[in-house]
Amino acid sequence: MNLILFGPFISAVIVALLSRWRRVTAVCGLLAALVLWLLLRAEPAITQSRALFGAALVLTPGTRTLLLFLYAGLVVLFGLALLFPQGGKLVPAALAAYGFLALALLARPSLWGAFFLAAGLALLAAAVQDDRAGLVQGGMRYLAMAALALPFLLVAGWLLDTQTAGAGELVGRVALWGGLILLAAFPFHVWATTIIRELSPLAWLLLFGLAQLVVTVFVFGLLPEGVHGEMVRLVEFTAVLTLLVALLLLLTAVTLPRLVSGLLLADMAAVALLLVFDPAADGRTAVTVQTTRFFSLLVLGSGLLLWSRFGGGALTPAGETGAQPRSQGIARRAPFTTTGLLLGCLSLAGLPLTIGFAGRWPVIQLLLRGEGTILALLLLATMGAGGMALLRAMPYWLTPADKTLSQHLEPRWLQILWVIGLLLALYLAWQPPIWLAILNP
Repeated sequence: MNLILFGPFISAVIVALLSRWRRVTAVCGLLAALVLWLLLRAEPAITQSRALFGAALVLTPGTRTLLLFLYAGLVVLFGLALLFPQGGKLVPAALAAYGFLALALLARPSLWGAFFLAAGLALLAAAVQDDRAGLVQGGMRYLAMAALALPFLLVAGWLLDTQTAGAGELVGRVALWGGLILLAAFPFHVWATTIIRELSPLAWLLLFGLAQLVVTVFVFGLLPEGVHGEMVRLVEFTAVLTLLVALLLLLTAVTLPRLVSGLLLADMAAVALLLVFDPAADGRTAVTVQTTRFFSLLVLGSGLLLWSRFGGGALTPAGETGAQPRSQGIARRAPFTTTGLLLGCLSLAGLPLTIGFAGRWPVIQLLLRGEGTILALLLLATMGAGGMALLRAMPYWLTPADKTLSQHLEPRWLQILWVIGLLLALYLAWQPPIWLAILNP
């Protein structure tokens, strides 16, 4: 277990020494994450504990399953970083960050977990900022979000650990504020939209696909009895405003980052609503939503990274930035990549016949059962608006700008990979019990 606890930090130091060579860094990070996954896989599925700085680190079977998914996600992420080279800081900072995030999931008492979570999020801000000298808003806002949420999480963890008489309601209030900040509920949604606008799809996968899973589990762990009283109204109010912002983004989207921002805000609002409308209050439904988000962002991000090579990013002529239209006719030049991108967007929207539907439909059911009909309608409206935005873009993507831009740019091997990946995605969408059973043993 010691190698599992300290392995990410050791790997981060080794990989940082090789940061001058970006592809070598990605390969080393991939191997490190794979070794960590294998070591954790070899651990017996029983409760184990260690002591660190006076805190007990408890590895339960459920936490072990979650960490296996996180390290598998890092393997995929670093594999994409090998194909689409990033800066030299992404891989080592991500390894160190996930070392702290793993400690946050293991730490008892919760006060230590809050420290570890904040340290992990701060390192993630450095990871996504990478080697860029300009455009620092995304990383800085993510760091500011972590700093703003830390006092709430520390107070909630301390109250929960000391078990002060009558402090249960206060724990819920304080933890909920920290959770709403981390879950990008209105008015804290600006950090999420900035990251989507400025950073690479690999940063989206790292922050919203994997890190948010740890944040969700940690926040639900601070609220074992759910949210009650007037705090329910607060969650509903912020969720309504977040969904309205998402709906506005989707209805006015002329570029893919704006479309993805709207879809992602709606998905994050769905997780925040589970703080109130999930009667089990164990976070399983939220974990399902987060997992489907990872798969959705994986397909979407892969398509967008390839799309950027072929030229694209605008949904309509109004979204073009240069004199030469780059997105017009892109569906003819890269049909398989465009199909993958469409499937990823539809999955993030939570539409039927996609992986995302396995996470979105249970949320809608819980809302309808818990007198959240208006919230369910708003969530359905965002799903419809996302689909309509893509339908509006299809004529532009299918109409070639000129004959020189109408030629196919996808090599045969890429088309074969896309066919395999899309068939796998469709199979997982049709058979959600297979991967849900693995994540929720």
